[in-house]
Amino acid sequence: MDQKKAPIVEALAQVERRPIHGFGAPGHNQGAAIPADLRRLLGKRIFAADLLTPKGLDDRTEGAHVVQRAHELAADAWQADFCRFVTGGSTQSLHTALAAVAGPGDTVLFATNVHKAERSHALATGLDAVLVPVLIDDDWDIDHGITPAALSAALAAHPDAKAFVVVSPTYYGVTSDIGALSTICHDHGIPLICDAAWGGAFAFCERLPDDALTKGADIAVYSLHKTMGSLAQGSALLAKGTLVDQQRLWMAFELFETTSPSVPILASLDATRRDHALDGERIWGNVLDRAAKLRRRLARIPGLRVFGEEHLPAATQLDPTKVLIDLSALGVTGYAVDDWLVKHHRVSVGLSDARHLLAVVSIGTTAADVRALVGGLKDLAKQVAAGTADLPPAGVFPGLSTLSVTMAADPEEAFFGEVDHVPIAEAAGRIAAEVIAPAPPGVPRLVPGQRIEAAHVAWLVANRDAGAFFLDPIDPSERTIRVVR
Repeated sequence: MDQKKAPIVEALAQVERRPIHGFGAPGHNQGAAIPADLRRLLGKRIFAADLLTPKGLDDRTEGAHVVQRAHELAADAWQADFCRFVTGGSTQSLHTALAAVAGPGDTVLFATNVHKAERSHALATGLDAVLVPVLIDDDWDIDHGITPAALSAALAAHPDAKAFVVVSPTYYGVTSDIGALSTICHDHGIPLICDAAWGGAFAFCERLPDDALTKGADIAVYSLHKTMGSLAQGSALLAKGTLVDQQRLWMAFELFETTSPSVPILASLDATRRDHALDGERIWGNVLDRAAKLRRRLARIPGLRVFGEEHLPAATQLDPTKVLIDLSALGVTGYAVDDWLVKHHRVSVGLSDARHLLAVVSIGTTAADVRALVGGLKDLAKQVAAGTADLPPAGVFPGLSTLSVTMAADPEEAFFGEVDHVPIAEAAGRIAAEVIAPAPPGVPRLVPGQRIEAAHVAWLVANRDAGAFFLDPIDPSERTIRVVR
């Protein structure tokens, strides 16, 4: 197919040349009426591009197949058989993928480090979510992916499973051995769904890790907005092979996608696909070179340690544009350093936790950005050494390996039943009735129906007190937790 084409972008340009006299939605009518402050801030063109797909981007019946042709080009670019652009982020893409392979009461295997999106879908639709333990790196206190042995053991214990969901790459840029995992899944006749939100560009640059679809994944979900340049909420859902019913996947997409998808987001997905298909090697070669420079400069700062290929588990790959920095030797937390960098240097990183920062180098990262981060961390290290940083000392934090998962009640009954609110510090032994997912990376540490153990309390209290952000807690103060009555 001609990857130079961008049907959504081209149709949008045509509308700009020949505006429509509209008598439907959106009500601002291509920017004829815009709040004054937004007109000054954003200008009119973003509103002019805010159309509907039928009777706007396309005709009343979408007879020109503008969006459909864009999907076909994207499927071809990723060497897939099916593609849909999704405007509700990869959360929506993952909900769609799961709905295509399993229904209420079905068992689905999830890696323990799946995002809140997968666990929320299981809760809302009545899936039996069985967790497959990931490999914990105690030296770095991060979770990696799934080993073939762990997946084989899970399938032996749950032979009725309908699918397996793995996160690869992880938030920290480490892949699983997708080839080995997909072979195990296919030997059991089930699909492998890869939450590859951070790996959408892998297909377009030889220097990046292997793309999941080329290693046997049946469905892959990519967040093009995370690193590739589309607008926020831009995601792509792709499938390959015959193990997943593509008609059911299509129907699941229609269940979850809005009937008024954002055309600016769709256009940004279309343009991002075209740029990567035509010039991905050069684009990401430059990004990788910039990431390598950042890594070298950070490694020279006293007190910092940078995760590299020498730290990888066997049979995995590293996306070196995800730069994980261990601050333990400085004696301060990543939470405190994150806030300090924003305050003193206007530098914002992708993730902070008790002992880490994660800097994500993407296509929009500039040389000035790299200089600012390096300069900020040099300043920090110097001030910590001199005792002038005015940051609280890091305490003792329980490791991820202390956290286990014991489901003690039906998740739906826990979520929808009678509940109490108790102080987190007193919650050991109770059963959780809400999702607690510190973000980023948004991995649930407690879900409805899970037994709250003393280790969970210790981990949550230590991280909360150090500055962790619990995504969407019922109690915004993060002092109490919703538990089964």
